[in-house]
Amino acid sequence: MYFHRGNPIVLTRLAAAGAAVLLLAGCTQKSQAGSGAPVSTPTTSITVTPTTASLPPSSISSPVPFSPPAPSSTAPVKPSPTPSPSSSVEAGGCPTSALTIRALRGSGAAGQQFAFLQFTNASGTTCSLTGYPGVQLLLAGKPLGRPATRSGKPIRTVRIAPGTSVSANLVDDSSCNAAVSDSVQVIPPNRTERIVLKLALRGCALQVDPVTPS
Repeated sequence: MYFHRGNPIVLTRLAAAGAAVLLLAGCTQKSQAGSGAPVSTPTTSITVTPTTASLPPSSISSPVPFSPPAPSSTAPVKPSPTPSPSSSVEAGGCPTSALTIRALRGSGAAGQQFAFLQFTNASGTTCSLTGYPGVQLLLAGKPLGRPATRSGKPIRTVRIAPGTSVSANLVDDSSCNAAVSDSVQVIPPNRTERIVLKLALRGCALQVDPVTPS
């Protein structure tokens, strides 16, 4: 039977359709080949295992129990006893009540007047005086001039037996035109009591010595 066998146009179309079928089949095979099971890329995992450092038994020291220090064998130091005074009068010197005090006028010289204070122990117990008496000239009960200054002579403790006396000299610079005192205020050495005695000296610069044996 004859069916356009010799028509070149029909043959060309059939050939093109067959080529298309083959190309589609090839693409399907490649697609199946490309859509196969995925390739797994091998991964490397690192597992860190914790380790516990252990010290050797010899490096661990056992706690040492506390023990209080032993008491000292040294005997406690005892304070030295404080010596007690032999008597209250001797420790504090002669009390003012044990003294009889007199202010006596002495001789004079050019520009100077002299006097002295006499301290007599009127008690029945030996006592002592040390240092300078306080001296202030007075006129009508008021201070005349300045208090006597100390001469700077060395002082010493003078023991006074019952009934005996010690004295302190007074030197007055009488070259000024000051009034003349009618009395003098005396404070025994290391005491605070004031005794007022009659004494006439010009109210100029007055100087007193420490007590010495008469």
